[in-house]
Amino acid sequence: MRKELLLLNFLLLFFLGATAQLAKPVDTVAKKTADSAKLAKNAKKVAVKPKPLPVPEFINQPNYFDIADNRLVKLESNTAKMNSKKKTLGLGGGKQFFTMDGGSSKIRFTSSKSVEFMLKTNGDEIDLTSYIKLYRFAVNADKREVVVTSSGGILNSKAEDKSSTVNLSVKKVSPGIYLVTFNNPLEAGEYGFVWMNNMTLQEFPVYAFGIDWKRAD
Repeated sequence: MRKELLLLNFLLLFFLGATAQLAKPVDTVAKKTADSAKLAKNAKKVAVKPKPLPVPEFINQPNYFDIADNRLVKLESNTAKMNSKKKTLGLGGGKQFFTMDGGSSKIRFTSSKSVEFMLKTNGDEIDLTSYIKLYRFAVNADKREVVVTSSGGILNSKAEDKSSTVNLSVKKVSPGIYLVTFNNPLEAGEYGFVWMNNMTLQEFPVYAFGIDWKRAD
């Protein structure tokens, strides 16, 4: 009888131990599932929202948009003077051109496919491409110049000098805020945004910058 009790106790202990071993993997799987659900829930809480686009401080002043750092860079503020020049008392044609002090801008960027600018207006719905122009200036000693208009004359029916305007696109991103982009990358050189809303003026505000070629590594 005693032997039978011992055998029964032994079988009971063996059965309990086996049951515990079988339960462990189930508990582990359940724990891993719970941990994964908890991590997913926490990930949703700490999800990083996209940063809002920066806004220029002043209206009608284009700013370079540094996409990588999501920041704006102010351009060189200068003044362009309108000049007129006639050939052979006008018989050979003439031209109007801007001149701006300084042979180059201190504000410079590297040529790339994604050179963009941000512009803030007073909120009026207007066609900005009719009022703001981007010119590529030529360096002439300590000045920058660009032809605005040219015409032929009696002695020369063709206009020899062409305006160096750069085609641009304007996209509204929010009320009064616009993104200025270009279909083609800007080549190295000197540039300036000019407001052309009043052609009777002799001086025009210019927001200038320079583009340099990207150096080879």
